[in-house]
Amino acid sequence: MTDEFGGGRGPFILPDTHVAGMRVPKGGSSCANCRFARKLKDGPHCMNTYWITWNGGQSRLPVDDPSTYCSDWYEPRRRR
Repeated sequence: MTDEFGGGRGPFILPDTHVAGMRVPKGGSSCANCRFARKLKDGPHCMNTYWITWNGGQSRLPVDDPSTYCSDWYEPRRRR
């Protein structure tokens, strides 16, 4: 971990209530602005292999609007 992402100087501990993916308020960090997001015929998908494994082998997001969902595997889309 680098300082760019906050340091990484201590243990990484998640609370029992943590979930790896969840609905979020529209805007901000969301699948809509993630580099792994893709719009396919049946809706929004995440192409991150870790997300797909966690989601039972399925890439389809559990929402129709990708701006209302985010996961631990979020990475911002790179600007061109």
